[in-house]
Amino acid sequence: MMAVSLLLAAGCGGSLSHRSVADMVGGELPLEAAVQRIRVEVPTGTVGVAAGSGRTLRYGGGVRRAADTAEDLARLEAIPLELTAVLDAKEPGTLVVKAPGIGVDDPKGVFGLELGLHVPPGIPLEVKIAGSGNVTLDHRNAATKVTTARGDLRVQWCAGALEASTRRGNVIVIDHAGDVDVDVGVGDLQVFVKQPDKLIRLVTGQGSLQCHVPGSTDLELDAAVAIGHISNGFGFHEEKTGDYSAAMRGKRGDGRTKIVLRSGAGTVSMIPKAFGEGSGARQGLDSMALLTVVVFVGLIVLMVVVRLVLRARGGAANGSAER
Repeated sequence: MMAVSLLLAAGCGGSLSHRSVADMVGGELPLEAAVQRIRVEVPTGTVGVAAGSGRTLRYGGGVRRAADTAEDLARLEAIPLELTAVLDAKEPGTLVVKAPGIGVDDPKGVFGLELGLHVPPGIPLEVKIAGSGNVTLDHRNAATKVTTARGDLRVQWCAGALEASTRRGNVIVIDHAGDVDVDVGVGDLQVFVKQPDKLIRLVTGQGSLQCHVPGSTDLELDAAVAIGHISNGFGFHEEKTGDYSAAMRGKRGDGRTKIVLRSGAGTVSMIPKAFGEGSGARQGLDSMALLTVVVFVGLIVLMVVVRLVLRARGGAANGSAER
């Protein structure tokens, strides 16, 4: 079960010296035939979504809690650690799954929720975090929408239309197939689309963005930056539109895929990519593996050097004692 820990405050103050942690008992929510899509609502917390099976949503996770007094902590501990689910009367076919959190009548403190979900990959999904929290999506095969007030987003090996937004946070999309529409207030974007469809739209108010697509893509590019510059590997030319601003427009083939790139301040890059064994995900994993080896070897070398130095100092000390 995917779950990433995040400690989040809900109007907290004081020492918060009274603390506790607890696991959420894993459970299952059968998905009736009437369920056509799922919306997960989280007050504040981190969400990881992995591919499930059948017509069942499985969940698990945990929580970290903190309060100023033992009495307040006890009240936070009384919040049930379970999900509730009900069909939305205003949106027929939508199952609304709600996660626990600090309510208006609860004491101020910390309620750091971690939630892991296994969702059938072919069911359209929306993840909506009202406060702060990171979201990870893995191996989805249907339309997905993600919103968080503050947090990072990671989408990997998914297919189907993707719509995502965060007011502050970084976004990485790995080996996606389908439309991509991402809007960030402040943060960087790195997006690899191995099978583009009709639209790729990447917007950040402040930050740099990279868009990687196959070099053979028939596309129409519309890129602009208010402060910064634009580069590409498709032969398009950057046009200076002001002292600090730039734009780039161009078309290849029939322009089937519309690509819109915007940054208020940063660097915009449009990069042709050969997907496959050398995909963005594989390169990332290979880089991490190489980094791990380098660090491990470095530690070994450091230990050897320290041992030699200590041995040399010990020998010098013995020599001085003999003299």
